[in-house]
Formats: sequence, C-alpha cells, structure tokens
Amino acid sequence: MDETTTVTAARCADEKGQLPACAPLAVPFVPFQQQNPQVYTAGKGFVRGTLFPGLDLPFQNQINQNEKTATLSSQLQAMSFAIDELGLYLDTHRDDADAVALFNQYVERYADAMQAYEAQYGSLTQRDSALEGTYTWIDDPWPWDYLGKEPR
Repeated sequence: MDETTTVTAARCADEKGQLPACAPLAVPFVPFQQQNPQVYTAGKGFVRGTLFPGLDLPFQNQINQNEKTATLSSQLQAMSFAIDELGLYLDTHRDDADAVALFNQYVERYADAMQAYEAQYGSLTQRDSALEGTYTWIDDPWPWDYLGKEPR
C-alpha cells in the first residue's frame, strides 16, 4: 500500500472500537468510538456512569438502573456529567454535528437549571458570592440547615 492509497474504516457496532488503519506498530492505540453513537439521557447516563450504551460495561455484573430522585441538584449533576462526557467524546469526534448540538442543548439546560437552583437556594459556587458588594459565601444558611429542603 503506497502513500496515496485511501483507506476507509468499516462501520462497526457501537461497542466495537476501531483502530487507525495505518497505525504504527510500536505505538499503542485505544479504539475510537464510532461516529453518531447511541446516547442515554443525561439522568440515565449519570447513573450508569457513561452517556454511551456502547461503553456501558457494568463492573462485576452490577448494573445501576435507578435514576436519581428528580431534584434541582440531581438535574444539575446529571447535566454536568453529560456535558463532561460529551466534551470527552467531542475531543476525538469534533465533526459529529449531532453531538455538538446535544452538547449545546445540555449547556443551555444546565445554565437554566443553575439559575433556577440559585434563585431558590442561593449561590452554588463562590464565583457569584461577591456580586452584591460583599462576600456572602460564608453566610447562613449552610447546606445542612435545609431540613426537609433540597440541600445546597
């Protein structure tokens, strides 16, 4: 095979990776995910530990199936996980338009959920704790002061 020969990779199932066709033998490679893989919802992916069913390999046959209780904090955690997971996928699949669109949807939904959370419970991070001219991060109430409410 000369340098001008074009090699096209065969389409594999989601759980089957692919190696570059002309990979140097002395360099180890991790198989890449396929383009446009199936994707769990953010909540299910958060519980399963991956957004991608093809990468969902249960540890010691223990399968986490129950989604977290639908609270603002669990929604924020699930969306943050989905953003991180899609970001890792996009590191190697930057041209996957569906993944880019889904990434942007989760970023918007995360911002909306963060705004709703902070309106109800106060700042979740230190970044917004000095916007009113004084530093309020250490002011009451503390997360454990929310009896019967969703913690901060």
